[in-house]
Formats: sequence, C-alpha cells, structure tokens
Amino acid sequence: MKLLRNFILAVAALTATTAAMLPQGVSAQVNQLDAEINIIPDKVTKTDDGIRISLCLIGIPHTSQRIDSIDLQVGKKIVPANDIDGVDFKRYFQFEDEGVVTVDVDFPFTGTLPKDATLKFHTAKGNIESPARQ
Repeated sequence: MKLLRNFILAVAALTATTAAMLPQGVSAQVNQLDAEINIIPDKVTKTDDGIRISLCLIGIPHTSQRIDSIDLQVGKKIVPANDIDGVDFKRYFQFEDEGVVTVDVDFPFTGTLPKDATLKFHTAKGNIESPARQ
C-alpha cells in the first residue's frame, strides 16, 4: 500500500513539473479562425523618424493577399504606418512554398512601445488585429 501511495505521489509530482515546464501559448499570434494571415511580431527598432516593427506574416502557401494599410494603436492613439518593406501597400503578394513573408513596417511613433499596443491590418479580405510586440 505504501509503495502504491509513493508511486501516485511521484506521478503527481512529475506531472506538475512537466506542466510547469511546457511552453505557454504564444500570445503574439492572431487567434482568429477566419484570418488568412497570422502575424507574429519579431522586434521593434527605433529609427530617426519613429519606430520600425519587424513582422513575420504566415499564410497558406500559394495564396495571395493584399495589405492596404496598417494602423498602430497605442491606448486611444492611432498611428498609421508610413512605409512597409517586404511587400507593397495596396498591391497583391503571394505566399510562396513556405507560406512565410517577413516585413518591416515604419511608424511615426516616438517613445517606448507598450506591450498592449496592437496592429490593425486593413486587407482586401477584411481587417486583422494582432499584438504589436511580444
């Protein structure tokens, strides 16, 4: 009986430690089932004119998408992007075999970007929201 109790305690302890060590869900991904793009922010860099946010766009390989504009929302303040590298605003691009496109987006925002800042992508297929940083 004592052996069974020790075995149960060992399994419970192992399960608790394993659960604590498992990676938690990535909060940077878009949790919209109908979104055709998942947006994962990579890094935020200060520039002379504001900030540059590097993003990883993940989509279905061999499908096209169009980004018309991107807004950065910090609290109640909305800052529209003034430049994008990697794709062009208001032009279709295609996800190649890997389904991944990396882009850099410039915003005329000064200061430190808070963790609760969000991005709103205005696309040909609707709006997609994602966190602006991890």
